[in-house]
Amino acid sequence: MPARSGHWALFVLCAFALSACRKPDPDIGNELLPSDPLGVVVDTVELHAFTRLDTNFRSSALSRQLLGSFMDPTFGLTKAGIVTQARLSASNIGLGQDLSGLVADSIVLALAFDGANYAYGNLDPQVFRVHEVDERLSIDSVYRSNRVPVTTGPDLLAVRGGRITPQPLKKPFILGDSLAPQLRLRLSDSLAQRFIQAFGTNALSTNDAFLDFFKGVYITVDNRGQAPYQGAVLYFNLISAPSKLTLYYRDTASSSPTLTRALDFPINANCVRYTVVEHDRSLAVEPGLAEALADTVAPAARTFVQAMAGVRTIIRIPGLVAFRDRAQVLAKAELLLPLDRPGYPYHPPPAQLIPFRRDPAGQEAFLPDLIGGIGALDGSYRPDEKAYRFNITRWVQRVISGGFDDPTLELVSASGGITANRVVLRGPAASASPMRLRLTFTSY
Repeated sequence: MPARSGHWALFVLCAFALSACRKPDPDIGNELLPSDPLGVVVDTVELHAFTRLDTNFRSSALSRQLLGSFMDPTFGLTKAGIVTQARLSASNIGLGQDLSGLVADSIVLALAFDGANYAYGNLDPQVFRVHEVDERLSIDSVYRSNRVPVTTGPDLLAVRGGRITPQPLKKPFILGDSLAPQLRLRLSDSLAQRFIQAFGTNALSTNDAFLDFFKGVYITVDNRGQAPYQGAVLYFNLISAPSKLTLYYRDTASSSPTLTRALDFPINANCVRYTVVEHDRSLAVEPGLAEALADTVAPAARTFVQAMAGVRTIIRIPGLVAFRDRAQVLAKAELLLPLDRPGYPYHPPPAQLIPFRRDPAGQEAFLPDLIGGIGALDGSYRPDEKAYRFNITRWVQRVISGGFDDPTLELVSASGGITANRVVLRGPAASASPMRLRLTFTSY
């Protein structure tokens, strides 16, 4: 199964001068000495890298929500849940109608898989739980990944504790229609009956009244005893039309008493929706991450990056100030981060890593290299090299010139709020192919 993210003119002039003075070999300069007549010098600088716990993130109103859990032998247990509301498909439902013959059949919560990017991990059976939210959520509020909602009552699933196998490639056939792949969770008959009894009342008159009647759901998992590599975090698109709560019922007093009818309560952009994330690193069977988090001083042979507010890699380069009085011009600064090992095929590395710096107020800030766009900065994973490369020339030049006081980068997974990817990198102390920063200077 596949798994499923100020000085531009000066830079251009320097790059042009450099390219005019060398052959079209991308690695030229490795063997050159400072006295080489081409005027090109390649140098490296010592790095200090370590791993640090990440913080929670804004998980509301993102393009994708995450649900499920998996066990990673290196990172431990990762678990995600979804909080969402539903809305009325029409106002004043049942008002002025004869409701005497209404009979509830079932009520189903459907979550549409996010196309080809449907999971991270294995599609093993999981135990899902659905709880009714017991607090009023606001679309104008920001909800973060560590916020567990207040809930009420027991699990709403019709069959509690049963294992359900996700089928993101299978289209269900419901009431004569072939639907998009989705996770369908049948909720309790008592909830279906409660919705039937609300027909014609104020509860189904307006969306505001409905959100007092049914404030939302918290969908989570209870996968106790997962073995290493077991399980997955599933990816869902809640603003896709198939994502909704549907009441199935019959009107026995009508001319078609056996006809099953469907009333949708859609999940859309007007609904609060966010992901709740938990990590239990104590369940990791390998000691590497725990050791890395405990020691941020010793030279690191490995560093770690994990999405979903897991962990991030910190790289400090204090030696850059030694280049402040250098006569040559910095033409390129390339950071190379090799993977420590290939890893499990269903736990691929992030498609891209993003480096941040800290501004004087301590807030995350983008590198000036993003002026040329994300393509200029790079940071995409290169499967053929099993490594990441970053062009951080502008940032390095600012550090060398004294424009930035803090020579520290923080690496996180791109799209870390909507993916579950993780990666182990070779640190500066790795015995072979360590992470390194290569500086290319030119006299021209």
